[in-house]
Amino acid sequence: MATVEPAAKSKLFQAITVGNVQLKHRAVLAPLTRFRADDKHVPLSIVREYYTQRASHPGTLLITEATFIHPKAGGFANVPGIWSDTQIEAWKEVTDSVHSKGPFIHWALGCAAQPFQLQSEEPSYPYISASDIPLKG
Repeated sequence: MATVEPAAKSKLFQAITVGNVQLKHRAVLAPLTRFRADDKHVPLSIVREYYTQRASHPGTLLITEATFIHPKAGGFANVPGIWSDTQIEAWKEVTDSVHSKGPFIHWALGCAAQPFQLQSEEPSYPYISASDIPLKG
């Protein structure tokens, strides 16, 4: 009969260094899209509450939901952004709250960039692609 090691001996619960971040274990909150931002892509207060609730163990790594880096990268309503002062201030409240409990938080930077999705944002700029092959649709 095989013996089972206690969970505490599992690599999952052993410390690891990722870049310059010393994590106390290897369980990480993966990015999960929440759609909890206003129409200007500013995270709502419930975003701070959500990440703070998951920051219960110091040394844990939380990765945020996909966060648009620019209006050109958007296309979905209620996904948070990180390009305006108002958005940055809202995210600062989130990160300050998480850091006050001891965990680390990193962004999952996101981009939709499909022309049909960007139409909902009423862009005042041309669509640009990484390829010279036109995208139909």
